[in-house]
Amino acid sequence: MASLLEYLNTTREALKSSPGASLHVVLGNEACDLDSAVSALVYAFLIYSLQQVPKEGEGVVVVPVLNIPRQDYPLKTEVIYWLKKHHIHSQALFFRQDVDLSEQQRAGKLQLTLVDHHVLPAADAHLDTSVVFVLDHRKLERRPDSVPGGVVVEMVGSCCTLVAEQILSRNPTLLDAVTAGLLYGTIILDTVNLNEAAKRVTPKDVDIVHRLRPLLQSSVNRNEIFQELTTAKGNVSGLTTEQLLRKDLKVVSAGDLKVGVASVPMMVKKFLEQTELAKTLSDHCISQGYSVLVIMGIDISGETVRRDIAIFSPRDGFRNQLVQHLCEAQDRVLQLLPFESGVDGCSAFLQRNTAASRKVVLPFIKEWLAKKKLDGLDDHQEPLTGH
Repeated sequence: MASLLEYLNTTREALKSSPGASLHVVLGNEACDLDSAVSALVYAFLIYSLQQVPKEGEGVVVVPVLNIPRQDYPLKTEVIYWLKKHHIHSQALFFRQDVDLSEQQRAGKLQLTLVDHHVLPAADAHLDTSVVFVLDHRKLERRPDSVPGGVVVEMVGSCCTLVAEQILSRNPTLLDAVTAGLLYGTIILDTVNLNEAAKRVTPKDVDIVHRLRPLLQSSVNRNEIFQELTTAKGNVSGLTTEQLLRKDLKVVSAGDLKVGVASVPMMVKKFLEQTELAKTLSDHCISQGYSVLVIMGIDISGETVRRDIAIFSPRDGFRNQLVQHLCEAQDRVLQLLPFESGVDGCSAFLQRNTAASRKVVLPFIKEWLAKKKLDGLDDHQEPLTGH
């Protein structure tokens, strides 16, 4: 059996030499964090390994696609670090511009597996009819019978836990030091080093980590891996504010209303200390077409996890309505405590429920968007314009 790197190189050659081939694309989410990237790569490798050897001119090329433009890859510092450590460089990877999904769909040649998400963003909604399988770890937002191959959604700490489970049950021979190492480190990062205080780890995450561990070198240390990946993720010294806001981003929308939800590897309170930040955030919202920008911060020190959140918009109506919705959502589950942001157009809060990651917050924002769509999107203010 080919290694993961050999598979990726073979796939690139297959795409070049067989432009008319049918494609089975394994697509991660648009944030392209480590969980999304590794899930796409390793799950595609599993699908590839299970295919029967095709006859000449037949078969399907299985392609893992990182759901960002190639030029945004430098923003994904922990992804770059962990893939490089396992000898996978950017030249071997596939990004959105490398495969025209819409054209493949129009030609009737596209099968789409979604990993680490299961609802396509508005810009890709037309691709939903090509989805054949879903593997995800967030709250279910689609009918389980809406996908021919099934929907596997389980609220574990990391999608890589579910990927590893699939490999262990379907083709465990794939779990060499590289694939097992990629999955192991990702699960450790996603679960805050199996830290129960962070309330992200589940018994299945722990079980999978224990099953992967014997496949790694004896010198591998879980605490060191977590520190390495945390340091790599937080290494934003070379990024501008605008790049930092795009580093780990989800976008949700309804009609003309668009909300960016950016996670930053620091406390928001620290992020807000930048000079002239109001203008920078306003310009960013204009360039990206956001009506509201939500910024989520985190700090992990040993066993202690802290979170805070900021909601920015020059449109007071939109900002105040979303703030109220988040403060009251699900019987005040986020436990938001306001603090002075020092930035015009920005409301900031300490988030005392540290277990509520973006995966938890996003459905509340979607609820608000759905309500705004029903009520009409007018906040009785002038449209947001440039300076």
